[in-house]
Amino acid sequence: MLSLLVILAACAPEREEVKEPEKDSNGETVKPEKLVVWVNDEDIAADVSKQMFDKYTEKTGIEIVMERVAQPDQIQELALAGPAGDGPDLFFQPQDRLGDIVAQGLAVPFDYSSADLEGISEAAIDAFTYEGEVYGAPVAIETYFAYYNKSIIDTVPTTIEEVFTMAQEKTNKAKDEYGFLISPSFYYLYPFINSYGGYVFGEENGTYDSEDIGLNNEGAVEGLTQYQSFVTAGLLPKTLTIDVLDGLFTEGKVGMVISGPWNLPIYAAALGDNLATAPLPKINGENAPSFVGVKSWLTSYYSKNQEWAQDLAKFLMNEENSQLYYDVTGELPPRQMILDKIDDPIYAGYTEQIEYGTPMPNIPEMSAVWDIDSAIELIVGGEDVKEILDETVQNIKDKIALTK
Repeated sequence: MLSLLVILAACAPEREEVKEPEKDSNGETVKPEKLVVWVNDEDIAADVSKQMFDKYTEKTGIEIVMERVAQPDQIQELALAGPAGDGPDLFFQPQDRLGDIVAQGLAVPFDYSSADLEGISEAAIDAFTYEGEVYGAPVAIETYFAYYNKSIIDTVPTTIEEVFTMAQEKTNKAKDEYGFLISPSFYYLYPFINSYGGYVFGEENGTYDSEDIGLNNEGAVEGLTQYQSFVTAGLLPKTLTIDVLDGLFTEGKVGMVISGPWNLPIYAAALGDNLATAPLPKINGENAPSFVGVKSWLTSYYSKNQEWAQDLAKFLMNEENSQLYYDVTGELPPRQMILDKIDDPIYAGYTEQIEYGTPMPNIPEMSAVWDIDSAIELIVGGEDVKEILDETVQNIKDKIALTK
């Protein structure tokens, strides 16, 4: 507990410190009568959480007060309710909000042992690591991967060069038929960038360097030039939205698309047994990395029972409860042992791609990086890749400098 308080003092902004918890005659932290937990405001999240909370109460005798608060609203509400003593002990957030959470001093790092993290995906832990400290107890991980239509593609291409050849054979623009479609956005095109050595921010030991931007280096230019070659060859349309991509694929007019698990029920309903999944095709001879999204429990800075709140969070992400979370929600837990046991073949590409996932930087400066989507529009339009990336990265640096 002492180490937790030291970390807390180092990370929080200047303000009144949270009082040290009450100790019993043995020096142990007194068990609270209850813990308050904010879950996302959706029925399925409440249902699975209630089952796990009941088991924790049975084990420890601690009552869990579950409050439904919409995930996008939790940070703002915690900033108001926490200082007033009305906030939760645990709350639930995706990793892309972590930088904002830490900057506001709303959460404290976890006090993990190596055994606590055994079997947890490294990408999931990295996603909730900020300046070398782990702030979350991850329970779900997702990424994008390849879907393909078996009635169009006999053998799924495993390299981007094979995808190019397949697309040449299957594309008939006059009929809106395509061999391969991918959304023209930075989120989905990051595999092209990173496979050749491009990166968002330099990183060392969990700390990002926002002054080191690798989105216009030689690798980033080469990767996006390869992507541009699909457009130049007429294999990808110059104007493509996600809605159009989804519509053409569900109409059976596309051999392969890149998308995430959120489309699995929609694609399955449209294509039935013809739907299959695969990891992303290799780029530059290597398994292509994809951005992962991770959802996690976090400990409130304002909790008077941080040690017990973290005990609950670790309970919620143990193997038994990770299996329960998957069984109820269908969302994949960041535990390879459970991923390996999923025998439904439709998940095969999804579970394999997670192994190659990489977390999106979780620092506030990431918001400036999305300007690169405008650069991709120009690259799709045929502009010089290096010139566009050089100009865009300078704009990103200027924006970040204004926030310092």
